[in-house]
Amino acid sequence: MLTNLPAIMALGIIVTLYGCGGGGGGQKSADNDIQIPPPTSNQDNSKPPWDSFADQIQDPSNLNESATEFETEEYDAMGALAMINASSAYARGATGSGITVGVVDSGVYEEHIEFAQGSENKVEYAGSDYSSGNSRSDDAIAHGTLVAGIIAANKDGYDADSALNMHGVAFDASILAYEIPLGSGSGPYDPLEVEQINYSDDNYFANRFTTMADQVDIINLSFGFSGVVTSYTATQVESAFGLTIDALAQQNKSRGQRSIFVFSAGNAWNDTDDQGNTVDADSPELMPGLPYLFPELKDHMLAVAAVDDEGEIAFYSNRCGVAADYCLVAPGGGDGNGNGNVEAHERIWGPTSPEPGNAVDAHYYAGAIGTSFAAPVVSGSLALLKQMFPTVGNHELVARLLTTANKIGIYSDSSIYGQGLLDMDAATRPVGALRVASGNNLDSQLSDIGANTISVSGAGLGSSLVSALQGNNMALFDQQGFPFLRDASQLVRQSQPLAAASGLQHHEQQLSSGVRLQLGKSSNLVDRQGLGLQSDYLALQFGSQPNAYGNDQNSVERFMGINANPGWFFGVYADAFVTPDHNSSDSSFAAPWLSFARNGWSSGGAMDLGVGKFRLGIFEGSQFKHSVTGNLLTDSNENNSHGSLLEYALWSPALSINFQRGFIREDESFLGANVGQNLGQLNNSGTDFFGLNGHVQFNSTWQGIFAVYLGTTKSGLTENSLSGNRGLLNLDKSINSNSWSLGLNSSPNWQTDDRLSISLHQPLRVQSGQGSLQLASGRTIDRQVTYETINFDLQPKGREQQLELLYQFKVGDFSAATRVEYTYQPHHSPHNPSYGVIEFSLFKAFTR
Repeated sequence: MLTNLPAIMALGIIVTLYGCGGGGGGQKSADNDIQIPPPTSNQDNSKPPWDSFADQIQDPSNLNESATEFETEEYDAMGALAMINASSAYARGATGSGITVGVVDSGVYEEHIEFAQGSENKVEYAGSDYSSGNSRSDDAIAHGTLVAGIIAANKDGYDADSALNMHGVAFDASILAYEIPLGSGSGPYDPLEVEQINYSDDNYFANRFTTMADQVDIINLSFGFSGVVTSYTATQVESAFGLTIDALAQQNKSRGQRSIFVFSAGNAWNDTDDQGNTVDADSPELMPGLPYLFPELKDHMLAVAAVDDEGEIAFYSNRCGVAADYCLVAPGGGDGNGNGNVEAHERIWGPTSPEPGNAVDAHYYAGAIGTSFAAPVVSGSLALLKQMFPTVGNHELVARLLTTANKIGIYSDSSIYGQGLLDMDAATRPVGALRVASGNNLDSQLSDIGANTISVSGAGLGSSLVSALQGNNMALFDQQGFPFLRDASQLVRQSQPLAAASGLQHHEQQLSSGVRLQLGKSSNLVDRQGLGLQSDYLALQFGSQPNAYGNDQNSVERFMGINANPGWFFGVYADAFVTPDHNSSDSSFAAPWLSFARNGWSSGGAMDLGVGKFRLGIFEGSQFKHSVTGNLLTDSNENNSHGSLLEYALWSPALSINFQRGFIREDESFLGANVGQNLGQLNNSGTDFFGLNGHVQFNSTWQGIFAVYLGTTKSGLTENSLSGNRGLLNLDKSINSNSWSLGLNSSPNWQTDDRLSISLHQPLRVQSGQGSLQLASGRTIDRQVTYETINFDLQPKGREQQLELLYQFKVGDFSAATRVEYTYQPHHSPHNPSYGVIEFSLFKAFTR
């Protein structure tokens, strides 16, 4: 036997459905030839369930509903899962699949149905210390069988003859067992005298711990010695257990690769020694208390105290005490109702081996209490976390269980409950806000998602980016550096006006002085992000005589606008063949890039050359309206743009053609898109464009309108020196885009001053161009961020087309309009459903 060493005790009491059973007995004899094998790096026999982080299941939107589906009778039967909110972890996809948990205990009855795995079972052995003098028996392995079942008993829905069926915390995990004989722990409390420990005893534990740590990441130890840790000094313990402490420390491994040892805290509360003195169990026993004496063990060791079915510290459990930093509580059974009798519903239930004399069977279950059965609840929970986060360091998994444990109410008393009650809902959801990585490691350059988004307006870029990123995943990181998978298309924030007849608020009057006045009243139109899109506008043309060319050669026309699209002073708008209320977009026959300077000022003039008219204008503004308190002419504004437009116009009553050439410079945007600072920096992206529009007079009633525009944009995108090389958006140097519109106008005289118009319009669409985006895809155990590059084509797969019919007429002093619109493939996406709008408007007309 171990020289002068008291029996190693199982820290739990088992009561089976078929009668009373013990946890095994006997003592392990010494073997002076045992040597500690050299520690090696963990070989990762606990394989993660995914080949890469991108395969991780995302948090479902119906999480609560999904969690409820797991809360079956089988879920409730074990007696611990509801208290730790395990169903939330299951709803997030955590089952323990692919993870192997080590169990150093009395052994496992692997023939039990709860360990079945196809034609085999999920239990393997790393070693056994049973011998002819201390033989393995079904009775001896009862304790270890229950411990293993709490960790990994199958979720099978099997209707056992015993009328009890349960499943473990990590029901898809496997077990690697090391069998050691355990004592019963009965009799008076007898603290270990460490001076009696010799090299062979120390070597024995060091050997077993190293053997397990070389094969698995999580090791459960539901046994220990009598003796509260505060009864010993570090010098005493190091002298007795130096090899064991070295084996636990695993100094040859990095912090993230060190295996986690989960110890039960002990069942000494209210125990008495052989003198009748009550044991001071305010802290764990020696083994679970080792990190108190040797702080280097705290990273990867946990002490687990037990709470009863009411969630209060169990009547038998050691408190966390001096181990509070690395101790937490989990369900271990107890007398929750305080009636002095541990009833069936107050126990932790799991598989057990047949009692002596009973038939060999696969359906024996036992109910038990003890910190022995609280520890495997924690070990199984670690297996769930290891599956969810296979690339996170083991020491971080330990820290997460501790920091996310419930610390509310009674659990705030760390002297009893340590870091609190195990909570797997909190442990499997993000801690704090999710952030985006742009650097090489998680210790720097984590930023809000807003610094990594691309905000776009309209259909020009938005659909291309969303389509390109959909189906691709990115890793966002919580406050602790744990990765959570999200759809990469969330990086694109798209602003698109809701369907509304904004153009019907337009009013126009030709004054006798030659001034053409256009006014627009804002309809308070907002986009889906709540941003204002349209301001009240004013457009003035001095000396304007629409449709009159060559009458006054060398005459000069001037124009100016406030919050008016600069394109309204050119082409078919200047000639009044089309007005802003012609269709819902109010500028569909103008160059689409001019909308980026819509909210601002514009000015220019025109000269009639006899054989045509020459127009020139300059403008500055933004895509969205300025703030109420802002100064239009002096305040800077987001998405500010400026440029000029040159036009040569040829006109006759039967046909007009307007040739346009212009440029627009966007100070901090690209085709109306803003780029988060960590993706890159936009420095004066510019678009050079040309196009033509005009009219064809078919007869006295019908008139055709046309417009087509082509543009080439230089992105001006450079790397932001603050963000480093990661997460950078790259775009081709030249991006080509276009738009076109066709229309028919008529004055059928069905009503007073009536007008009928039909138009077909393709909004701004990228015709060619490519880009790429580097996104975080995960992380490594040493907190290095991994990236992948997503290449995408900026040309959308669809083509938006807007077909619109507008009928306007007068009713007394009121103007009325009926609009019917049909939009095909909105945002140039074939996946977006087409939609239609029918609208009627009535408003007071201007008095001439």
